[in-house]
Amino acid sequence: MGEAKRRNKLSVSSKLRTSNSEKSIQDPKWLYFTKLRIRNYPYIGVATMAIGVIIFLSSGGFNSIN
Repeated sequence: MGEAKRRNKLSVSSKLRTSNSEKSIQDPKWLYFTKLRIRNYPYIGVATMAIGVIIFLSSGGFNSIN
């Protein structure tokens, strides 16, 4: 007999399935970039690094390092 049939026969409530995101630690409400939002935009780290490199090179780049 299957688990669902046994639970039904014993009048026990069914199991609730939770996803991995619900099991993980909740992100603070004030934090804009949560794990779920970062998962939706996987290239945000690469884009941020590229912007940083562009700003670094436009401000003088390696010539400003002594």
